[in-house]
Amino acid sequence: MKNKCVGCGALVQTSDPHRPGFVRADVLGKHGNEFYCERCYKLIHYNQKTDVDIDEAEFQKNIIELGKKELLVVNIVDIFDLEGTFIDNLQELFPKSKIIIVANKFDLFLNSVISGKVHDYFRKFLAEKNITPEATLLISSLKKKDIETLLLEIFRLKGKKDVCFIGTTNVGKSTIINAIIKKLGLKARFLTTSTAISTTLGILKIPLPDGSFLLDTPGILNHNQATYYLGHQHQKLLLSKKYIRPRVYQLLPGQTLFIGGFCRLDFVSGMSSSFVINVPNPVFVHRTKITAASHFYEKHKDDILIIPDPTERKKLGGIQKYHFTFEEKKQDIAISGLGFITLIGKGEVDFYCFEKIKISFREAIV
Repeated sequence: MKNKCVGCGALVQTSDPHRPGFVRADVLGKHGNEFYCERCYKLIHYNQKTDVDIDEAEFQKNIIELGKKELLVVNIVDIFDLEGTFIDNLQELFPKSKIIIVANKFDLFLNSVISGKVHDYFRKFLAEKNITPEATLLISSLKKKDIETLLLEIFRLKGKKDVCFIGTTNVGKSTIINAIIKKLGLKARFLTTSTAISTTLGILKIPLPDGSFLLDTPGILNHNQATYYLGHQHQKLLLSKKYIRPRVYQLLPGQTLFIGGFCRLDFVSGMSSSFVINVPNPVFVHRTKITAASHFYEKHKDDILIIPDPTERKKLGGIQKYHFTFEEKKQDIAISGLGFITLIGKGEVDFYCFEKIKISFREAIV
């Protein structure tokens, strides 16, 4: 049986519902060559996640095979989680290919944020990583004009090559490809899109009008993102499709901010400063005193700080402490899979977060 699910790319099988591509035998017999597996069907129609065993070694094998070819690689990253979704060995993985790097999800920023400045920041970030793509774009997958701009770059650079989309989980790869399918009027079923980790499970080949193919690859599992360790319901809450409303707090030394149950920021010394919290709107943010912080956490970790819940906290591991000094120039604490905190003023902070979440300290992105 060599049929693939048209939604996620998994090879269809009828024996094990816990493996990718499962379709009941009686359902399989009623359909032709194009259909969705049970997992995709439930995601599309009921937004219900079915857990399957994901073989990361198979992912790596697929990427290695693709790396041997001459392609146009379109790498999608999340501009709201740049450090967390950037693939630092991208050029090593695809030494024969031209590369476009696309920063998606600009729509999560307020309308007042200037796209040109964020794009300049993005290009500077890549230069510091010694990455030299053929083109860089800052887009929203929900805007037709941005998809048109991406298509112009793709057809300017591809020649007769296949176009391979690659990125970590939940950067919007499949959403962008669906927009391309619609824009070009391709005779292909839409890919399954969801907040579930690794919605795409196998390589999907979509024919283009010139005889080449558009390839959608499985999202690379990112063990440094907060969302990787969450259940499906909490993933849906955190992977926002609406702009994220910044929350501004003016703090004095001796005060603490809780970012849900994920992080705690203690303002230990300095002058009165502003802290701008850019995390998904459902994440509860609370200000208290450092002296009361431990008691507050123990009292409320299972109600108002419920994300992450006890099961998710266990997966996230122990607590890591960081110490950051910030000056007059705005700086960010970036929390992979969650967002970032902009520090405006002067002082020192102690920052506590689960050890499996990647934390970066950087020049402010906005």
